[in-house]
Amino acid sequence: MRRLDAASLEAWARALLEGAGLAPAAAVTVASTLVEASLRGVDSHGVNRLPVYVERIHAGLVTADPQPRVERRDGAFAVMSGDGGPGSVAGVAATDLSVELAREYGVGAVAVHRSTHFGAAGHYVVRAARAGMVALATTNAEPYVVAYGGAGRALGTNPIAVAAPTEGDPWVFDMATSQVAVGKVIVAAKEGRPIPPGWGVDVQGAGTTDPARVEAMVPLGGYKGYGLAVVAELLSGVLSGAGVRDSIGRMYDDWDRPQDVGHFHLALDPERTVGRAAFAAGMQALIAGLRAMQPGPGHDAVLVAGDPEDRVQAERGRDGIPLSDELWSDLERLSGKLRVEPPPALGA
Repeated sequence: MRRLDAASLEAWARALLEGAGLAPAAAVTVASTLVEASLRGVDSHGVNRLPVYVERIHAGLVTADPQPRVERRDGAFAVMSGDGGPGSVAGVAATDLSVELAREYGVGAVAVHRSTHFGAAGHYVVRAARAGMVALATTNAEPYVVAYGGAGRALGTNPIAVAAPTEGDPWVFDMATSQVAVGKVIVAAKEGRPIPPGWGVDVQGAGTTDPARVEAMVPLGGYKGYGLAVVAELLSGVLSGAGVRDSIGRMYDDWDRPQDVGHFHLALDPERTVGRAAFAAGMQALIAGLRAMQPGPGHDAVLVAGDPEDRVQAERGRDGIPLSDELWSDLERLSGKLRVEPPPALGA
C-alpha cells in the first residue's frame, strides 16, 4: 500500500486521462471527481476506476472532447445528451442546469442520456446543495444485481443520492440500491481479500465471500432495494431515453460498444417554501438533534450520513490517499503506455 497526497494524485489522473486523448477541460472534471471520492474513502468510485476510464477513452468508446447539450427544455424540465463523454462531465453540466432551473421555477429536473459511468452520485447533489438547493441524483448502470426472487443479473447497482444545505457543510446521503456498490467487490478482488457474506452470489446463485466468484450482487434489504433500483432505472433510463438494463454497454466487458448510461438530477429551491436561511437552520437543528442522541450498545456515537466520509477525508487529507499495490502497478503500466511520469509516493 502506497500513499499520495490529493493534489499529486489528481495531477497524475489528469495526465493519464489527457494522455489517453481526453480534452483537458474534461480531464480536469473527471480527475477531480475521482480523487474527491478517494479522499472521502469512497474507493469503489475513486481512482480505482481510473484504469478502466483511461482504457475506454483510449479505445475510442468515450467521446474525447464531449459537449453535453440541451436537446429539449420545457419550463422546469430539460433533457440533455452527454455526447458519449465521461459521465462526470455530463453530471456536472446537468447539475448546474438543474440549479439554474430551480432558481427560475423553484424546481429543476434534468434527465440525461448518451452518458457513461459518472462516479459517486454524492458529488453532484453536494454541488447543488452548496448552491443552496435540496438535490437528488440517480443513475442507472449495466445489470449486476439480481432481482428479488430471481436469478441472474437484472439491474444495475443504481445509486440514489440526496443532499441538503445546512449552516455548515451540506448533509449528504449516497447509497447503492444493492447491498454494496459493485466497486467494493472489484476493490476487494484487486486487493486479494474476501468480502462479507450477503454481498454477492456466484454463477449458481449461491452466496460467496470470494470476490473473484461473484456473478451478481444482492439488492439492499431484499424487495425494498429491488424496488428502489427500479425507481432509479425509470428516472435515469426510461425517462431520459437512455439505455435500460442489457442495452447499456458493460464498462469492464464490452469493448465494441459505448455505454449509453442515463442520469437524473433534481434540484428544489427552499427559498420557495420556508426560505433558504430557515431551511439551513432547520437542517442544522435536525442533524444536531440526531447526533446528540444516546448511543446504543456497541456504538460510540449516533452518526448521520456523511460523518464517516468526513472522518476519512480528514485522515487522508493529513496522511495521503492509500493506493493498493495492484492499483499502483496498473497506473504505472498506463503511465508507461501513455508516456506519463508517475509521481513519487509519500515517504519514497
